[in-house]
Amino acid sequence: MSTVTDEKKEKLADTGFISEKIKQRPINRKKLLRRTAITFFLAIVFGIVACFTFLLLQPVFSDRLYPEPEQEEVSFPEENIQDELTPEEMFADESAIAASEAQSIEATQKDQIDEAIASYVFSAADYGKMMASLKAVANDVKKSQVTVTALSNDANWFSQSFESSGSASGLIIADNGSFYYIAVSSAAIADADTISVTFVDGATASAELRLSDEVTGLSVISVRRTTLNESTRTRVSTSTLGSSNAGNLTGLPVIAVGNPIGVQDSIAYGIITSEKTPLGLEDSTYKLLTTDISGSARASGVLSNLNGQVIGIIDMSYNPSDLSDHICAIGITELKALFEDLSNERSRPYIGIHGTTIPSNVAESLGVPTGAYITKTEMNSPAMMAGIQSGDIITAIDSSEVTTYELLITKLTQYSPGDIITVSITRQGPDENVSIDIEVTLEEATHN
Repeated sequence: MSTVTDEKKEKLADTGFISEKIKQRPINRKKLLRRTAITFFLAIVFGIVACFTFLLLQPVFSDRLYPEPEQEEVSFPEENIQDELTPEEMFADESAIAASEAQSIEATQKDQIDEAIASYVFSAADYGKMMASLKAVANDVKKSQVTVTALSNDANWFSQSFESSGSASGLIIADNGSFYYIAVSSAAIADADTISVTFVDGATASAELRLSDEVTGLSVISVRRTTLNESTRTRVSTSTLGSSNAGNLTGLPVIAVGNPIGVQDSIAYGIITSEKTPLGLEDSTYKLLTTDISGSARASGVLSNLNGQVIGIIDMSYNPSDLSDHICAIGITELKALFEDLSNERSRPYIGIHGTTIPSNVAESLGVPTGAYITKTEMNSPAMMAGIQSGDIITAIDSSEVTTYELLITKLTQYSPGDIITVSITRQGPDENVSIDIEVTLEEATHN
């Protein structure tokens, strides 16, 4: 029994009849489960929102915090034809060297060498060694070859989507440390939704179109280096672009690599049968190389010399009618400037003219100025719309003298689509030649 007392210890009340018991509150299990489920659902929603927010903002923060270094432009060294030896000079040098060496060899030793060479009989094994050395060159060229596959989504009769694809050989023409740049036929990637590139070791990567050229039908695509592993990057090599204007190529052996017979990774050997034949394409001086190599009408790839240098891009579109099954290629020399522009996404101007150079002796005998003689203007081209006609002689552009058709084409590449240029021409009149200045608005020869 307990009592309550005051400060003076006097009894105030009897509290013994009071008892207190603390009872635990009952758990509402349904409410607890509901709150747990709501909490779990909100956590999932928060996670999803955070994930999408990160994906959206991560590229922005990455670009701000770790900006990608400025890409180096693609460029190819200019050819200096004057520095290259003619076949006559090469023969003269070889003769001088041979004569010098012959003088230093004692007569007895020389006789022994001549006797050994005369008595040697070449066998099938020697032929096998020669072919093996050619194949080794071809295999080196293959390292810069790729297979470009264009994938597109089509629909069948039942509206079910499926993928169709086509493929062609491509050539790695440059590597600026960030991208591989690959030259390929525009027809091979026409209407492609995605472009896939297969490298020498079988590795594949997605590619993006840089620019396509309407005149040649060639395109440059790019593959980011980081999409390939280190093993593939080690095995892949950039092609060595040679010269299709060096000396006399006719009669020299060449190797066709890529898809010369309509089968990917095929190889064929032969010789160049003609060179420097003008293709006759507008606004260009491209040359055609023909060979004695039989190939497919769908052939693609490259022509290489015995040093492994690419001297031509195989293109069967320009074959003469009597050489329809012979491998032909566009000479690489004139293509180098085009590849630079397409790789660097520099749009090329289009005027739409065909022409040739008037030799100085012909110009003097006819009493006409030297310049670019226009043989044809393309229908609805800027040249035709401005009034330039076949038979005109272009002598200047924007007061800059033009003495050859090649110089005219070089000057045109210095302009951009949309530029307005003043073309000075000489035209034959009823009684005498007339000088006229015509303004021409350049259009675009390239597209994405």
